[in-house]
Amino acid sequence: MSETNLLHNNPLETLRRGLDVAVPAIVLKARAFRDSDLMAQILTPTIGKVSVIARHARGSRKRFPSSLDLFDRGTARLTKEKSGAICIKEFTPSHSLQKLRTNLDKLTLASLLCECFDLVIQENTGEDSTRLFELLDLALNAIDEASDVKTMLRATLVALVSLTQAEGIIDLSERPPGSAVLNATLNAIERFCERKLLTRSSVNAIVGTLA
Repeated sequence: MSETNLLHNNPLETLRRGLDVAVPAIVLKARAFRDSDLMAQILTPTIGKVSVIARHARGSRKRFPSSLDLFDRGTARLTKEKSGAICIKEFTPSHSLQKLRTNLDKLTLASLLCECFDLVIQENTGEDSTRLFELLDLALNAIDEASDVKTMLRATLVALVSLTQAEGIIDLSERPPGSAVLNATLNAIERFCERKLLTRSSVNAIVGTLA
């Protein structure tokens, strides 16, 4: 394979060589850092999950129209700094999931998904994560468009069962969907990560409204 083809087919190698890459991305987590920067974990289909620094993201609406917020889906332009850190130079959102952000149940379930995907998927592996990226993207959109709680929960469960199966944690794909399978899936994720999910109690409350 020629060097040109290698760079074209391997975004991580492109970054290592000091060149920018543009990749689809979903923001799994974001927090303020220093005066105007942001630290974020993003999931991409081509290089997996990576931690990024967004310099002056809280002060640049031109480079970051959405302020690089949780659940944002769009195109991230990445570069590698001399320190070795990956910097996100620009983020162009493709859709904003506005319904999700204004409904507490939708927001809670979407937060659970991002928390689980962030905890389960290893960072900086450079592996192709197209399937996991598509799973999360489809689930977030399904939650955003859902008209009732059952539909939201179904989309959440399908994504989590697929995630745990793909990552070799537990395979519950043959079990009939329901609250028991959701609880078993979340239990397996907590055991795997050796920590409690921050969003779990809120999700349990949503499930309880259907009892």
